[in-house]
Amino acid sequence: MFTNEKSVFIMAFRTRKRPLFRVVEPTFQFLHETEASKTITYEPDQSELLATYGYEQREYLMSGVAARSSYCTRVLLRRPADPLRFSGLVIEEPAHLWGGTTVWRLIDRWIMRNGHAWLGVDSQGPAAIDQTKRLDPDRYKEMHFKPCPPLDDFMKPLPRIGNISNEEYLDNYGDFKTKWSVATSQSPEILTAASHGLRNGNMEICAMGIILCGHCQSGDVVRNFIIDSSHLHLPGGHVPFEGYMPCQSDGGPALLDMPNAKIIEVFGEQDILWTKNLYGTVEEPIPHRRFDSGAFRLYEVPGLPHRESRYISLAELKRLSGRYFRFDGEMDKRSPRSPRSALIATIDSSEEIERDIFETAIGGVRTVHTDVPVARTINDSPKDRPHWFNGKDVAFTPTQMLEIYKSLANFRRQAADAIYRQVVNGFLLPEDAEILRRDALEHVTF
Repeated sequence: MFTNEKSVFIMAFRTRKRPLFRVVEPTFQFLHETEASKTITYEPDQSELLATYGYEQREYLMSGVAARSSYCTRVLLRRPADPLRFSGLVIEEPAHLWGGTTVWRLIDRWIMRNGHAWLGVDSQGPAAIDQTKRLDPDRYKEMHFKPCPPLDDFMKPLPRIGNISNEEYLDNYGDFKTKWSVATSQSPEILTAASHGLRNGNMEICAMGIILCGHCQSGDVVRNFIIDSSHLHLPGGHVPFEGYMPCQSDGGPALLDMPNAKIIEVFGEQDILWTKNLYGTVEEPIPHRRFDSGAFRLYEVPGLPHRESRYISLAELKRLSGRYFRFDGEMDKRSPRSPRSALIATIDSSEEIERDIFETAIGGVRTVHTDVPVARTINDSPKDRPHWFNGKDVAFTPTQMLEIYKSLANFRRQAADAIYRQVVNGFLLPEDAEILRRDALEHVTF
């Protein structure tokens, strides 16, 4: 079951009523690095690759007015050191609630080898103040937002389902999201203002197209922008983004087409189970599903947990992201057209996920890891905080591998065929095929 084309049109007609609002033009201040004052980054951000690809990192303070209150936050730009190499495309990513920018980490090599740029935006007040500013109060002394609760108020784990009923757990999680939305009410206008700065030379580049992307909680930020902030425009009246890519968010109702923009939505297998539990109804057990249009694609990835697993998020999401927004030939002219949506197979009446003999989900974005498995994939290993799930693989024994594939040569032949199908189906860039082949094949022996 998924939302049909008529329903999407009716929802769009009913919800696109907010008057157009032009955000306040921001100002920018370049932040120099010294021995005593360095740019703050989170997680393994792979910034050591910048020099290898001829890229540089520049940090700015962006100031303005959002949600009727002043703000000052930081933005982090990674771009070609040679301006002539810049493609004109920028990937804009809001920083995660707990810090970090996962989209950059997943697709950095694709960004850099194509001459694109990336902008990280600390748009969420509690996280920006209590993560970035707290780590270097002198460097970021000017950062401020409208008054909001401290991040510690949101860092407390919600009670596990074992301690309370499932209904109470989901209610608590809903309360958490509501409070966070109120505390970050400036975020949509800040993200829009950053788009303006990228286009008019405030950061020494002039973007021709900008894609707003996020993963996990920042994927929710992108998804909520699509739902609630389509009325926001740049100071000159232009739409802020040519495309949106919410990855592995909490889901919710089917997204509507955006004016003059494309949407690619990505869910892992575990995310589907979660969004069914959180938002599903008898009429629409998996509510985020809808038909394709000239501006929308939905990709569901079997075996992909919410958090990164051994291969899939580093390989498959990177390859998905390398197909930016060519549904009808627009955006990146050098890329093939985006393939049609790929949904994980579900049983009609219950919408339970349909599985093969290895317990792998059927349908969706097929990969060498699902079609020629070397392990049984378990995508649900819950952690303390809501919706933080790591996957794991239970490797087949050498005896099992021999029973399944008969010989190592046959395994390698089947895996090579699966990789070829990924290329033909549009879910793997040809230039990445050899890397994936080495990752998937060369370490396997039995």
